[in-house]
Amino acid sequence: MKLSEKILIAALALAVLNTGYLSYRFIALRTGVAAPGTGLCSLTESVDCDRVLLTREARAFYFPNALLGFGFFFGCLVWWLAGKRLPETYRKHLSLTLTVWLGVAMLMTFWFFWLLIHLPHFCPLCPWNHLLTYIAFGASLKTHLSAPHPSKEKLSAPKLAGLIATGTAPFFIILAIWYIAFSGGLIK
Repeated sequence: MKLSEKILIAALALAVLNTGYLSYRFIALRTGVAAPGTGLCSLTESVDCDRVLLTREARAFYFPNALLGFGFFFGCLVWWLAGKRLPETYRKHLSLTLTVWLGVAMLMTFWFFWLLIHLPHFCPLCPWNHLLTYIAFGASLKTHLSAPHPSKEKLSAPKLAGLIATGTAPFFIILAIWYIAFSGGLIK
């Protein structure tokens, strides 16, 4: 495995862990399971992830930002790891698709940075997601540029459809569960 692939997998895995923790804290705070100010990154009055997660900006696109990130990064990791099981002829397509979506995510980080700097509190874990997005994008791009050009062999539409379903299903399932819990009043 090339260094760029190792960096890609590591960055995506760390982003999954980071957004997973932030998603857990968001849900724990909103359901009353955890008290504000008791989180891993509740360091001072102004440096406190819990305070950030309790703002309306923590749901910039209706769904919690942390949950959107978790679903996205988890889907990217699944896409890459499941896609590596396909023949080498798929590698160029897989890496290009991943690079494009990480590029979109990279652009979204500017919006999230804007939200963060306008809050009275700071979440030290949130910027790590942005940095990991940049690292994953760069590693994905490097992986794509170094991937061998595919042979003339046609890609299998059913294999690609299965991979798309595998990579996107977790994202939509996570958001559907949150929506049902939120609509049902289980999460505030």
